[in-house]
Amino acid sequence: MNQKPGTGQETPFDSQDEDSATPRRMYLHEPGWGISVKIGSDREFCYAMAPGQDFYHRLLDGEIFLFRGDERLCLSCAARRGLIVSEPKRLRDKVVSVPADSQAIPLELDWRDAHRTHG
Repeated sequence: MNQKPGTGQETPFDSQDEDSATPRRMYLHEPGWGISVKIGSDREFCYAMAPGQDFYHRLLDGEIFLFRGDERLCLSCAARRGLIVSEPKRLRDKVVSVPADSQAIPLELDWRDAHRTHG
């Protein structure tokens, strides 16, 4: 990630050279979060502290952030927390069915058969 000029904050762009830099795709992996843009001069703060800081940093006009209830997170802090990632969730692996040993367990049991099998 590159840093915003003069702020020391990272931006969600690839670290290729500036001419060929393209925004990478981002994925939100935790349900319940909304995405918004900070508009205006009202003072709003990110609810996480950046590494090496002992204060909550301000969201800037035009900055994209995540929100859930009253909580707000800038994209850098959300990425550090693992909410935003650059890879989509994988589809579940195919479930491989294992052939049952027909001698060991009957395929269809009702409660009476289960009682007889274990008793």
